[in-house]
Amino acid sequence: MVDPTSDLGEDVDDEDLPSCETCGDSVAGPERRVVTRIEDGRVRHWNFCDDACRDEWLDAESNAER
Repeated sequence: MVDPTSDLGEDVDDEDLPSCETCGDSVAGPERRVVTRIEDGRVRHWNFCDDACRDEWLDAESNAER
């Protein structure tokens, strides 16, 4: 599979792709979403297979901050 998020158009094996933070499925495909934040001076990335999983994770994050 060619990783659509790669500037280099690299081939990436499916087993090397990250898993969705919410459901654990592969994040392969055009519905992939990524949340990026800076925490303690470091860049953190969370990968999601689609909008629904990202939104579920964001809701849980905002509830945890309360």
